[in-house]
Amino acid sequence: MSPFKYAEIPPVEHLRDFIDTYWIMETGALYQPAEVRLYADGTTDIFVNMGNTRPLLNNKPLLPGTIYFGGTMTASSLIQRLPNSVFIGIRFKPGGFAFFYKLPLQELTDEIIEFPDRFLYDLLDVDNKVTDRLNDFFIRKIKNTHNLLPLAKTVENHMGKITVDYLAEKHHVTNRTLERMFNEHMGITPKEFIKVIRFQQVLKRIRKKDFKESLSQLAYEMGYYDHAHLTNDVKRYSGFNPTTLAAFFKSS
Repeated sequence: MSPFKYAEIPPVEHLRDFIDTYWIMETGALYQPAEVRLYADGTTDIFVNMGNTRPLLNNKPLLPGTIYFGGTMTASSLIQRLPNSVFIGIRFKPGGFAFFYKLPLQELTDEIIEFPDRFLYDLLDVDNKVTDRLNDFFIRKIKNTHNLLPLAKTVENHMGKITVDYLAEKHHVTNRTLERMFNEHMGITPKEFIKVIRFQQVLKRIRKKDFKESLSQLAYEMGYYDHAHLTNDVKRYSGFNPTTLAAFFKSS
């Protein structure tokens, strides 16, 4: 096999409001160990270590044969990739996880915990039928819940340039109800989610060098008060300041 393989497979149409993608990551014997930084994006993941290695995620070993849940990401993470590794994962859209499982998400923000769903674990073999098995499993498991997805979609459509007051007014709920829904079904406040989505848009523009004059101009275009406000958010959600991040993308 090649030293590194990564694939994302979309779920069946019926699940695409809730599940972003299924993903498979494999490394061969010739893969050179590396550390990879992950950036805050507001998603949650279930993933399993199908190999025999014990890579570190934020200095925590990911044990072979163990299934994990990663809470809503509001900070950057550092994962160690090792040779001869195999991981399979399910990435849920913001608010999507709560349609299948009930966990105290507010307590699990940025946490990685063991997730003992043996029924799901038994489906996770790397073969050409794995996505069919996952689709069948999640279609049967889906349950009704307070629907946070339209609110998350509104934030994404506005690229995070939106206020909590506007979001509540648009969806005809009180700010208090909005806060409760986000905490229960995403584990973070609506304000935090808005900030993460705006950061994701800034990250895309820094990666593509899509700003005409300066980072101050980018801050203005993305609705930050000033350059310092942009810098604080980027550093919080990526681990780097914008200048360092731009230099990193330029060199990679």
